[in-house]
Amino acid sequence: MTPGDPAGGVSSESDRLQSLYAATRELVAARTRADLCEAVVDTAESVLGLPYVGIYLRQEDRLVPVSVTAAVEERFDGDLPVFDSTHPLWDVYADGETLRAAETAEWEHSVAAGAAVPVPDHGVLLTGSEDPASVDEAGVELVRLLGTNAAVALDRLERERRLDRLHEAARELMTATDTASVAATATDTAHEVLGLTVNAVFLRASETERLVPVGVTAEARSVFDDEVPALGPETASWEAYATGEPQLYDDIRAADGVESPASALRSVLVLPLGDHGVFVAGSTAVGAFDQSDRSLAQVFAANVEAALDAADRQARLRRRESQLQRQNERLEEFASVVSHDLRNPLNVAAGQVELAAAVAETEEAQSRLDEALEAHEQMESLIEDLLSLARHGHSVGETEPVELAGVARDEWSGTGAGELTVEEGVGTVSADRSRLRELLGNLLRNAAEHAGPDVTVTLGPLEDDHGFYVADDGPGIDPEERAEVFERGYTTAEEGTGYGLAIVADVVAAHGWEIDLVESAAGGARFEVRTDPEE
Repeated sequence: MTPGDPAGGVSSESDRLQSLYAATRELVAARTRADLCEAVVDTAESVLGLPYVGIYLRQEDRLVPVSVTAAVEERFDGDLPVFDSTHPLWDVYADGETLRAAETAEWEHSVAAGAAVPVPDHGVLLTGSEDPASVDEAGVELVRLLGTNAAVALDRLERERRLDRLHEAARELMTATDTASVAATATDTAHEVLGLTVNAVFLRASETERLVPVGVTAEARSVFDDEVPALGPETASWEAYATGEPQLYDDIRAADGVESPASALRSVLVLPLGDHGVFVAGSTAVGAFDQSDRSLAQVFAANVEAALDAADRQARLRRRESQLQRQNERLEEFASVVSHDLRNPLNVAAGQVELAAAVAETEEAQSRLDEALEAHEQMESLIEDLLSLARHGHSVGETEPVELAGVARDEWSGTGAGELTVEEGVGTVSADRSRLRELLGNLLRNAAEHAGPDVTVTLGPLEDDHGFYVADDGPGIDPEERAEVFERGYTTAEEGTGYGLAIVADVVAAHGWEIDLVESAAGGARFEVRTDPEE
């Protein structure tokens, strides 16, 4: 027996109201529009005791049934009517006025008693009964309350749906590769998801006090006869850009301090997009935007701003990559000149000096020719260092575990200097093997050049096991000069090129490591390479 069944005694208005409030929880819990509408119909039938109940929602220019009771299905034999804008029920939706069954003869399949109430902004709720006493004034008010609650729940579902679609659109925005693509995607999204048909994205023009339209909907172009004007400090929309605060004008023609009597728009919503510009949505109607429109649009604008930031970063990265590509091409050209055009004549000159030295008749001539050969050898070393810097710079190839001791011993054997000591625990590092060889080779040759042929060099692990050091027992490096040793061309050795430690710094940076120069325990130089700087 239903609460509103007259056979069991019609429930008091208070009881029905309490039952209606309790049933409203089902509306709040509904996750789809179909479930919500079914809960509305069930509530009207079970709580209010009305056998004929149907909820009709707007679909374009018609009101279509979404959920009805079994009695309605039976009464219409499954062929439920659809109401267009010429039917009196459309006026209930459009005007928000209640229509009683007895007040119109045009209500098809009319019942003894009934009422059609608005579901504000969504459609109508139809109720009816064969018992006129069951739809009294108090009952109609309860039906109106149910219709209002249904509208609130439908609003919530609509907001959630639009938020979900906004999140999907945000992912699409973030895939745009330039600001023009972001603007075009943004206007389409605002049109399709938020229903803001008249909208545009205005972006700051370089070095000017103007915001120019970059993305514009067809409806916006139509409003302005295809001539959408730029925005400047003299326009109302500029305030949102200048202050970073959203601006909402219910009627921009009548807004305080705004001189826009000839504006084609009436309602205007302006949302800032950071330093990029503004998003503008408009309507030719007064008061077209409510707080819900503004809230969702602000979420949307935040996504657009983030996408514009990302597009700017991508543009800067592309410019940087293009610049690096041009630099690499110039460096490769330079390396080619050094490798062939410079080295070949030097080799010829060195060969001639060797021939002259072989037939030199005096010790003085022999000495001068030996100095010339040493100069050629120094030039060869300089060419090798320049080629390494030009061709590799701050880049590394594939990394792998490399045993430090083995590489160090191989490089030390070519110096012809004193002694290399390798401490226990040196182990391996993950590195580009050839570039690590450059690093260790240059550090060891630097020690041999600056500390002399009898130098003792030690390779050992750092105390925290996050790197290694190369130390010598030579004269060391003045603390005031330590910051300069990694600069290109800096050297204190007569035969040094000044590029060895610069190559070391490049290899360290290319691996993401760090290097420090301190004094060794023997008073010489100690280069500490930290392979895990964050530790």
